[in-house]
Amino acid sequence: MRKLLLTNAGWIATPERPGENHAIYRIHRRPADTIYIEGENIAWIGRYRDFAGGRNIEKYDLDGMGVTPGLIDFHAHPVFAATRETEYEMRTSGASYQEIAKSGGGILNSVKKVRKASQGDLIDHTTPFLDSMLAHGTTTLEAKSGYGLTPDSEYKMLRTIIKLNETHVLDLIPTFLGAHEYPAEFKENHEGYLKLLIEEMLPTVARENLAVTCDIFCETGVYSVEEAERVLYAALQHGLSVKVHADQLTNVGATKMAARMGALSADHIEFIDDEAVNQLALSGTVAGLLPVAAHFLRMKEDPPVRQMIERGITCALATDFNPGSAMCENMQMAMHLASIRFRVSAEEALWMATAGSATALALKDRGWLGPGALADLVVWDIADIQMLTYHFGVNHASKVFKRGNLVAENGRAIV
Repeated sequence: MRKLLLTNAGWIATPERPGENHAIYRIHRRPADTIYIEGENIAWIGRYRDFAGGRNIEKYDLDGMGVTPGLIDFHAHPVFAATRETEYEMRTSGASYQEIAKSGGGILNSVKKVRKASQGDLIDHTTPFLDSMLAHGTTTLEAKSGYGLTPDSEYKMLRTIIKLNETHVLDLIPTFLGAHEYPAEFKENHEGYLKLLIEEMLPTVARENLAVTCDIFCETGVYSVEEAERVLYAALQHGLSVKVHADQLTNVGATKMAARMGALSADHIEFIDDEAVNQLALSGTVAGLLPVAAHFLRMKEDPPVRQMIERGITCALATDFNPGSAMCENMQMAMHLASIRFRVSAEEALWMATAGSATALALKDRGWLGPGALADLVVWDIADIQMLTYHFGVNHASKVFKRGNLVAENGRAIV
């Protein structure tokens, strides 16, 4: 077993794990300068002078820099075949999300290109984005399908995610999003596509272990609450956990439905109301915050984040990386935009991007630092956590360790 001693840390900060006396949004500064790793896990944190020592231990000097857990991006669409910068130009000229979709852009634009791409094409296109995520401090990434919208194309996307999880150092968590949009061939036959999802696609995804979670875009003009419930109940019956793209553009009651169904998270939620906040507070469903998408879409609305924090709701933070509405794979930028749009502190943003996001993915072995946690670490070249949200547009991650291995340094992935 490999043994590694990280010494001379300037500071070590760990989020308090959610569920421990309900102390969420707290960041603890450990009175320590050393982290001892055995294999893939942290074995000890403390002062170097108190380390008991041992044989065959490698040492790595952190040169006075700070350490936090690796960042966790709990909501992303990293697998696609081409970017959509033309649509971005349309948006900056004043076109709305709906207008772009009607003109042939939007999700169905990506669908056309993914259907034509091979798995090898998708792997080649996705890998540089994963390298960039890693270099900016992301160590765990949720990855959705949803740009196929046929059985074969959706399975191809999920198998691409599984293959990337095997070959790339990032941990990728596969999510089935076959209900991302109604495909063009079913635009006038919603019932036909719902049956395809429920009777063919979900059973295959579950039987072949292609995903652990099922997501759905519940929104005006896409999937109604009633349609979403049918798909998600079927997913639960097949042993998948569920989550929801909820109330992003209008208030359709998707967040309340997500809380009622025990979803892992309700994501976006710009248009939720007080009743939805109350139901989130009474459930274990995480409030998924995606400020990069809201910024990209020039949205004026934001979720009531301070109200949710005061109600004890667990909030998580992600990039929503995708080619149409959030072309940014950098969790540091997500933290910065959260501080600007939601008026949260740097420590609250960091907690949401680590412990909060781990909760949104039902992962208990990461998002915090301590004995037994995965040795997923970011070494920051900053004097204080506040710099993460204050000094933006640059990469503060000097080094990234994944499962105890140095995998990125000075802005470049080592893969």
